[in-house]
Amino acid sequence: MRTSSASATTRGSIRRDGDTVEARILRRVGGGAPYFALEEVVFDGAELRAVAPTETDPGAELGPVSAAELARHAVVAGLSAVALGRPDAARCYYLVSGIDATLFRTSLTFGTRVRYSALATEQGPVGGAAQVEARIEETLVSRLRVSYAVIPETLFTRLFARHRTTTFGDFGSHKSYPPLEAVDYDRHSASARLTVSTSACRGHFDQHPALPVSSLLGQLVRLTSSLWDGPFRVSSVRLRSQAVAWAGDELDLRVAKSSGPWNFAGQASAAGRTVATANLCLLPAETTRD
Repeated sequence: MRTSSASATTRGSIRRDGDTVEARILRRVGGGAPYFALEEVVFDGAELRAVAPTETDPGAELGPVSAAELARHAVVAGLSAVALGRPDAARCYYLVSGIDATLFRTSLTFGTRVRYSALATEQGPVGGAAQVEARIEETLVSRLRVSYAVIPETLFTRLFARHRTTTFGDFGSHKSYPPLEAVDYDRHSASARLTVSTSACRGHFDQHPALPVSSLLGQLVRLTSSLWDGPFRVSSVRLRSQAVAWAGDELDLRVAKSSGPWNFAGQASAAGRTVATANLCLLPAETTRD
């Protein structure tokens, strides 16, 4: 996946005069800052490369970047590669349908900027997928595969007209998560309630605030940590998203221990409908297993 620096310099980023790659992406996707936080974006016609800061509070999770924040930037890098590779420049909304991620153990500390590289692996009229690698300098931090449902803007705005708001802007940040409510847990499972606030949806999506799937992942990891004693690292994630969690929705979150001592199954639902399911592998700080 990685492109040599010489090749990248030769081919460079594809742009029209006075037009950045970031601007081209934002014209094609239904989202923006602060959810979109990629910097130094380069697209060579196949591979998209970018850098993103690490800023979201990881809690007790170890590593140079939390699994949820890594997923957020990887999702954006992947959908950007898919959007730029589509045959037309029509604006579409990219809804995450799946994330499969492996995170590798490193000695790097939290807060380092991460470099992402993404390749579109599937292109279709109503869907797409991308393979993403995350590195810090030469160290491979994670590999991810992200799949998307692709909805043209005209259809999206018609389907979700009741969720449209004229007061939703691009200010704010994703540095922290809203508090969970009604948290309850025992030795084997934990549950909580989350009311999706507009402030948790900044930049996702334009005038249709919805909770990013990566933020939902972060909340599930956070809830799982209540079943864990001490610091941990996330080793793998398998997440499937079946529905959108809109601003104002009240989500019921639940996680439970599954097979083995380190595996957990999570689910988020709203008004009886499943929003997302996740399988997580958490490892103790001292383990060397990947």
